[in-house]
Amino acid sequence: MLAFHLLDVRPAIKARKKKPQEDVISHLLGLKYSEPEILTECVTYAAAGMVTTREFISMAAWHFLEHPELRDRYMAASEAERTEMLHEVLRIEPVVGNLYRRATADIPLQSQGKSVVIPNGALINLHVYAANADQTVVGEEPLSLCPERKLNGDRIATMLMGFGDGTHRCPGSFLAIQETDIFLHRLLALPNLSIERPPTLTWNDISTGYELRKFMLKLEDKTA
Repeated sequence: MLAFHLLDVRPAIKARKKKPQEDVISHLLGLKYSEPEILTECVTYAAAGMVTTREFISMAAWHFLEHPELRDRYMAASEAERTEMLHEVLRIEPVVGNLYRRATADIPLQSQGKSVVIPNGALINLHVYAANADQTVVGEEPLSLCPERKLNGDRIATMLMGFGDGTHRCPGSFLAIQETDIFLHRLLALPNLSIERPPTLTWNDISTGYELRKFMLKLEDKTA
């Protein structure tokens, strides 16, 4: 962390103070953020975004390689259709399992005929897995991967809470999906690609999400 701060973040801060640009550090300097606060934001944008995208790429590859019909459909689909398929994978396999938010005012809610008020200042634990599997929104078999799933409701993203929502929605969501699509479309195009060893699945308490390790693939030479 110290090396990242001294070799990357601090020189960037110095450069943006002299010549601001359309980037995160210039924006934070405009908001009078301190150097440690800017470092925290850089770690969040860079490291956190990289790690979560890496885990999602592995999870999506696992789904497609275990289900040849999904892989074939993904490879034959347009970019827009592939994006929707990746959104559906993210819906059932969100990389971050819980989001914590602090209420800045009383929040009245209506649900199933009941009225609830979340008081100002309360810490809200948004359980992403439960929200993404809400049958009143996603319909039957909420934990199944269904590329053409019909959602019930207005203005609901196809990945639901997979990227969060509101002002704190993941700022790199489009980049993460595009990176995943570029990599997987080339990887899955390799002939005779299969899983040699499924990944080990562990849980990260900090991100409240999964980690996949030792995921081994192989290319079989069927011409021999």
